[in-house]
Formats: sequence, structure tokens, C-alpha cells
Amino acid sequence: MKHIFLIVLSLGLLVNCTNPTDTTTVGSYFDLKGFIETQITELNKRKPLVNKEMALGEEKENKQTTEIDWRQELELFIQADLNKKAYQLSYTIAQPTSTTYVYTLKNGEKLPVKSLKIVVDEVSKQPKLIEALLQEENRLYDSEKKLQLTCTMRPEGIWLVKTYEISGFQHLSITDKKTFSVKGMIN
Repeated sequence: MKHIFLIVLSLGLLVNCTNPTDTTTVGSYFDLKGFIETQITELNKRKPLVNKEMALGEEKENKQTTEIDWRQELELFIQADLNKKAYQLSYTIAQPTSTTYVYTLKNGEKLPVKSLKIVVDEVSKQPKLIEALLQEENRLYDSEKKLQLTCTMRPEGIWLVKTYEISGFQHLSITDKKTFSVKGMIN
């Protein structure tokens, strides 16, 4: 089952290989990268018990562990950050409620992050829900990754990841479509 983890990890790394090279950070959108990096630091410090489900095609594995490389686990959420110089004019911004922000890739733009939705807490303005859709297509492969992360306020007043899910597929032109998912629930 270790190979499921390695394949899911390699699927995540493909996003890194295809992102625009200009990743200079600017601040027009919600600072998802900063938020996730703060979560990584806190989770590495706390080492919480995680119920983790992984699937690659029909193969599934469930485990409980405190040994998680949080930077690697949440890397795709960092990749979904829109505050890159190359992204600045590429998204429409909608705010359907006072606590919901929806960023959608404009027609004609060719970037991997198709949409990003963030629902923040009314008082603290910290994210309660993050959802993103990443899609890529070229002559060699096409892929889709759906990301979802929920956060809750801990009794000590710190917002911390409660659940995260990454699911999708990768289809190489010379192979069958491979579906995958990773779900984590922090106890």
C-alpha cells in the first residue's frame, strides 16, 4: 500500500512542475499560502492523531498515525494560492456572503487553479472551509484535483485543520485513468 502513497504524492508534485515559473508573491487575494504554512507549523508542533484514508483506483488503505509530514500532506493547498504575480489579473472575485470569497479563473486564461472558495469565520476572519479545483491538460496527460479543508477553533483559541481531502484523477496518454483520494480527519 506504500505505493499508493507514493503515487498520490507524485500526482501532487506534477502540479509543481507545471505552474508558471513566476511565483513572486503579491497580495491581491486571500493569503492561502501563509495560512497553510501557519497550519503546517502548528500541526508539526502538536503531532495530532490523524485517521487517514487513501485510495488509488480500487485499492484502499486506512490508518491512524501521528507521523505525518504536514508540508508534503498540504502541499497542494499551498499550490492553490493565487497570490503569484503571474495570476494577478486572471481571476474574478465574488463575495456571495459577507464570509464567503469565490475566485474563478477568467475565460481564456490557462492556469491550473480553476477555482478557489474560502469561507471565513465571521468574528476571527479565519478560514472555516477551503475548496479548490485544479485542472491541467496537455498532450501527455490531463489531471484534476479537488481540494477541501475544514478548520475549527480549538479550546485554546487557535484555528486548526480538522479535516482535509484531496481527490481526483490523472490520465496519461499511454495509460488508463487513475483515480485517487486522500482523506484525513484530525482527532
